[in-house]
Amino acid sequence: MTDAEFHRAIGRIRRQHWLHYAAQALLMGGAVLAAGGRTAPGTAVNPRLATWPVLLLLGALVPAVGALLYAFSRTMRPNLRRPYAENLRIYQGRMFLRDSLLGLLALPLLASYLFTHHATDLAICGGLLLFLAWRTRPTAQTYQRWLLT
Repeated sequence: MTDAEFHRAIGRIRRQHWLHYAAQALLMGGAVLAAGGRTAPGTAVNPRLATWPVLLLLGALVPAVGALLYAFSRTMRPNLRRPYAENLRIYQGRMFLRDSLLGLLALPLLASYLFTHHATDLAICGGLLLFLAWRTRPTAQTYQRWLLT
């Protein structure tokens, strides 16, 4: 693998990383906003109390999915005996799982928006996702560090 091929591959992984965060933010935001009208039925005496089953399910499901993604990502280890293309695919898959797991951190803010309807919750959610995407962006150094661990 030449140096130019390596940097092209890392650039491709970096673009997919940014696209993943954008797609996950749109998917989670759309799902929460679409479910917003259904979580509290209008016939309930106190609509906020009627949403507790949905929030309880969300509160149990998010850590379970997060733990499953984390456990699976820990099994994805590099091996210097593998061909470089396979190690790059494993690294890309690990980045995808890690980005999915970190993207779940925005769900409480989106759930908070359902109750408060403050735009600041959405702004903080977007800022959190941008910060996570910037902080965890793949670089040649992070790939090489992962490869040598």
